[in-house]
Amino acid sequence: MKNLFLFTGEETYLLQEYAKSWKDAFKEKHGDLNLTSLDAREAGVREIMTAIETLPFLGEKRLVFVYGLPDAPPARESEEPTEKDKKRDEELKKFETYLEEIPKTSVVAFVQPRPDKRRSFYKKLAKSAETKEFRVLQGKELMGWVMAEAKKKGATIHYDTAEYLIGLVGPNLFRLAQEISKYTSFAPGVAITRQTIDALTTPSLEANIFHLTDALGAKDHREAIHNLHMTLAAGENLRPVFYMIVRQFRLLLSASGFLRQSPGADSLRVASALKLHPFVAKNTLQQLKYFSLPELAEAYGQLLAIDIGLKNSQIRTTTDDQDELALAIERFILKFCSKR
Repeated sequence: MKNLFLFTGEETYLLQEYAKSWKDAFKEKHGDLNLTSLDAREAGVREIMTAIETLPFLGEKRLVFVYGLPDAPPARESEEPTEKDKKRDEELKKFETYLEEIPKTSVVAFVQPRPDKRRSFYKKLAKSAETKEFRVLQGKELMGWVMAEAKKKGATIHYDTAEYLIGLVGPNLFRLAQEISKYTSFAPGVAITRQTIDALTTPSLEANIFHLTDALGAKDHREAIHNLHMTLAAGENLRPVFYMIVRQFRLLLSASGFLRQSPGADSLRVASALKLHPFVAKNTLQQLKYFSLPELAEAYGQLLAIDIGLKNSQIRTTTDDQDELALAIERFILKFCSKR
């Protein structure tokens, strides 16, 4: 039976919950005397090896969690390695060999969401350990997780309502779990509805910007300005809001350019090419249907003109007075929506 594990993957919420479940189960069965957690950035190789080699105290097993991998390149003040560097490299090589000889009395779990797979230590660990990878959830998988999370907390949520919630707060599992906890505390055991979500949830900045851009695609200036005002009412600083609008149009232009080179590419390919979350890529492709390439280029040029105005102080904005920038964005919205 394996006693060496690697927990990895970009879905850090699931990764952390899984690690926590291991610790909780171990504490329940063995207590916490033989549970050790170390940070590889702070603990030296020797300290980690000592923790693994230590015999259990009044128990059968030790559980050692190591957060991060002890494979970062040593910081060198000169091109030539120092004696300290050489010693550290020797210890790391020894540790790599030691991975195959971990005592049966210890269970060791390395936790590293995004390891550098080029490193020697990672290659050795991946070969010796049982790997559990937590991928970013998307589509039906993400919807299913929201429904299961609601059920776990004693409530229910319809598929369409789960989709609505994700559209409002984004695909971040930390945020989704917090929102579901809020709903179930407000009304225990009751089905989560859109009305509940609207009453208790503040849309994320990304969601507001997405809806604003959606309204621009529909040439609905009233809805676009309404979303802008909602963002301001939530207390957001308008300058980063403006740059989020710029970013969304940049994404639309990038996605449009990619699709011209790769017609028929799906959201997963777009996400990979543009380094986006699959949820963001899917929404961007949906929005792209409502814009022509000339429209996107013209809109981006207008936003660039506002950016130049901000940088040369033609448009003045402070935390207390954002009226000039708000007016510039509203003019952009009205001008864009007036063109058919």
